[in-house]
Formats: sequence, structure tokens, C-alpha cells
Amino acid sequence: MARHCITPARRGLLLALCAAVLPGRPDPAGARAWNPDATALARDYSIINDTRPNHDVRVVFWMTSPMMSDPRGKAVVDSYVILGVLSSHIGPSAAMSFDPVETLHPAAGDGTPLKLMTSDDIPPSVNGMVTTMTTALGQSMGPFGKGIHWFVFDAGSVNACKPGGLSVPFLGEIYTYKTPIPGCARQEAG
Repeated sequence: MARHCITPARRGLLLALCAAVLPGRPDPAGARAWNPDATALARDYSIINDTRPNHDVRVVFWMTSPMMSDPRGKAVVDSYVILGVLSSHIGPSAAMSFDPVETLHPAAGDGTPLKLMTSDDIPPSVNGMVTTMTTALGQSMGPFGKGIHWFVFDAGSVNACKPGGLSVPFLGEIYTYKTPIPGCARQEAG
């Protein structure tokens, strides 16, 4: 018998969608995880779900090394800041629309802007990760997953497991991450 499960990325996006459609309702699926591993801690911190008035949802997703099981994947996301963003509007009939996102202007914790990588500058391994995420989320989440826009930046001084931070201005809000993020200590100890 096939067993269906919700992957961590699907869960975060699904919770954002449910929160937008059903505001004020308790969410037992969003309850605190019991004894989470490093991956779960990092995922919960790295995916920001911002439900806005009128059933609007914004998602900021930073791919971080504690989320990766493969050492090569960890090295890639430590060398680049890979961000996925989504701005969606959910209508009364649950029809979704998405805002186009042309670019982002994130900065390191000290305010230094990160350099946006062009398609010619992005290594094949990073393109592969972004393509995989785009395809997987598009197939599993439908329009919601396809509405995510991905951007790759040179990491500069930003590292999920070293002191510092990351700020991501997006649609009039500045979303921030303080580093080291949760999960880093468990990742290094494990």
C-alpha cells in the first residue's frame, strides 16, 4: 500500500495556505514538534510564513545547510544564499493569484548587500538544486509551489551556522534571520 507523506517543504507551504484560508483557526499540525532533529529545527526557522489581511500569504524560504543531508548540498548552500519568495492572494472561491517578483535585495547582518548571481554565474550544482526545488514544489503543491520565485546570491559573509544574520526586504517588510540558526549546534554535534 502506498504511503502518502507531506515533506517538510510541502508542510510549510501548506500551513501558510491553510493559515490564509482559515485565519484564527487552531492548527494542530503547526504544533511544536517533539524532539526535533537539526533538519526540522532549521526548516522551521528558514521558512517564514507571513499571512496578511485579505487572505494574502507571503513566504520567504532560505535554503540552509542544516536542512541538507548531503555534504555536497551543505557546501553549496554555505557558498550561496538561495532564496525562494512567494506573494499570493487567495480569493473568496479559493482561487489563487501570484505577484511577479523581479528581484530581491537581501543583505548580510551588517547591512552589506548580497550580490545577485546571473544565470551565467550560477554553477550547475546550484542550478540543479533550484530546478529540483521548482519542479518538486510545482508538482506537489500545484500553483502554490509554482508561484515561488527563486534567487541565488553570493553568500559573502552570510552563513547559516556562523554569527551574523540575513535580512530580506520583500514587499515593504524586512524579513530577518539571526545566525547561527536553530539546528546548527545539533548538526555539528551529530
